Amino acid sequence: MAKIKYHFALNDKGQIIDIADVTEGTKHDKYYCLNCGDAMRPRLGSKNAHHFAHISTTPDCNPETYLHKLAKHKIKEKFDSSATFEISLHRVSKCLDKAICPFYKEEQCQSTAYKTYDLHKNYDTCVEEQVIDNYQADLLLTSSIKPNTPPILIEIYVSHKCEEAKIESGLRIIEIKIRNEEDIVKLLQSPIIEYEEYSFDKNEIKCTFFNFNKSASDEKLEMRDIPKFYLFRSGSAYVSNMEEYPSCREVAKKDNKNAVLELGIDSFYLGNPSIYELGYAKATSLGYDVKNCSLCKYRKEAFDSYMAVPNICCLYKKYNTPQYPKGSEALNCQYFRKNTESANLLKSALETATIIVCK
Repeated sequence: MAKIKYHFALNDKGQIIDIADVTEGTKHDKYYCLNCGDAMRPRLGSKNAHHFAHISTTPDCNPETYLHKLAKHKIKEKFDSSATFEISLHRVSKCLDKAICPFYKEEQCQSTAYKTYDLHKNYDTCVEEQVIDNYQADLLLTSSIKPNTPPILIEIYVSHKCEEAKIESGLRIIEIKIRNEEDIVKLLQSPIIEYEEYSFDKNEIKCTFFNFNKSASDEKLEMRDIPKFYLFRSGSAYVSNMEEYPSCREVAKKDNKNAVLELGIDSFYLGNPSIYELGYAKATSLGYDVKNCSLCKYRKEAFDSYMAVPNICCLYKKYNTPQYPKGSEALNCQYFRKNTESANLLKSALETATIIVCK
């Protein structure tokens, strides 16, 4: 660990003193390292940042242990002296309709929000180095009024994380990663906030909550947009653009009077098979006599300059059919033959796809 400047020390009364509070009148008081206990003196020069320095030129003092002890003392001091002691953690709400919605996916159909709690409402005691269930806590929060309240362990680490056995014990644990004194100052100025796993804020303090109940009440959510397939009498079809996707709550309603069939299809827009192919296959399974060039055995795919996939008819030279026919032209094409191989593949895809008929 890089060498640090000590901004805190103990006075002869055992109080933690911030170098910022040392004046010309108190700089000659006695100060001691809160880690190793050796004597220290304030450095109040004009060139370097003010700090405490060990008087000994070869102090036996570990900066990591100093940070650990400092964080522990300051957090306890905050708990004992502040009117509130707040934590803020993620609460996860799942969709109220998860049991009946065909499009429900647990990893997508949930909402996460921070919820702040004042631990002083349930805890009034904070003790250092207290043993509970054979595990020693850096700080242990308990309630003297309601002794059956599950305790909370606050574990501070600089380089050594909380042991797995302690985490797996089921005890509620708040693990706080300390990198420097600035982290400790931040903790004193705001709630202990659960760390975002994919946070891009390099200055965010990593606080992890183990064995807390993070489930919130279920809510009516609209977390997903579902593609919609429209089939028309001509045999042509249309799939809504991504920006037009209805929500999972709205997709079941018919909204196009010209369509003979509307389907909500839970599939990726550029997936394979495509939403068009799934829609045509579903329409066929429902008894619609669907003829479209995309289903024909004589169709060939090719990307044009706009990366679109036009219908290329393989018979255009032999029988003078349109080279790039519109899909609906298959309705009156005497050479249309269904591609049985792709039809069988689509039949298998339908068994796993989530598709509803809109009404």
